[in-house]
Amino acid sequence: MSDTYKKLLKLTDATVMDDDLGVGFSIETQEGEKLRVFCSVPEVGDIFSFLGALAREACLQTHKEYQGSGPPRNELAPIPAEGMGFQAGPSPNETLLVMRLFGFDMAFSIPSSGLARVADDFARTARTLSADHRRPQ
Repeated sequence: MSDTYKKLLKLTDATVMDDDLGVGFSIETQEGEKLRVFCSVPEVGDIFSFLGALAREACLQTHKEYQGSGPPRNELAPIPAEGMGFQAGPSPNETLLVMRLFGFDMAFSIPSSGLARVADDFARTARTLSADHRRPQ
């Protein structure tokens, strides 16, 4: 790890700003430093996109994907989705799955060649999860 970067310890002090449509939070480092940050709600989507692209680049540069036993170590905090749809990507070979969240959108890249498979998998899972579990299938 580079000496110019500090190791993330945790995110704390989550605050909704009443006067602006924004949020505030603190970034704490293992070295004991604390940075208080404010951003607008649409910028939250930019932060997710930035970190996702950075993680992808790190995996591409090291030619490694998560190989551990069990799921990757992270804590899932579900974000309620208001809607979902597809959008043309920047090239004919790419389609975007766009999730409308509260105050911002998130886009996920899908190879256009795999779109039908992804749609079939999604539809099958949706039917299974939305089935009436009181009746045998």
